[in-house]
Amino acid sequence: MARDRAGMRSVAGPLVVLWLAAHAVLLGLILGVKFLTAKTMALMFLAGTVLWLLLGRKRVLSLPAPPGMGNEAAS
Repeated sequence: MARDRAGMRSVAGPLVVLWLAAHAVLLGLILGVKFLTAKTMALMFLAGTVLWLLLGRKRVLSLPAPPGMGNEAAS
């Protein structure tokens, strides 16, 4: 009887380690895909913003002069 239990324990140990390793790999894949996608989306957004700022239509800003900094002589 003691030999049967010892044999069961010697078989169960590696199976438990294998089971935990398989779940760790599966969790790693799921989280890797999730965060890889998030990083890719963030980088694509940043790259698009940079291209939009660099290659977009350039206009001269036409802001009104602040009060007291403009045409006091004309007033």
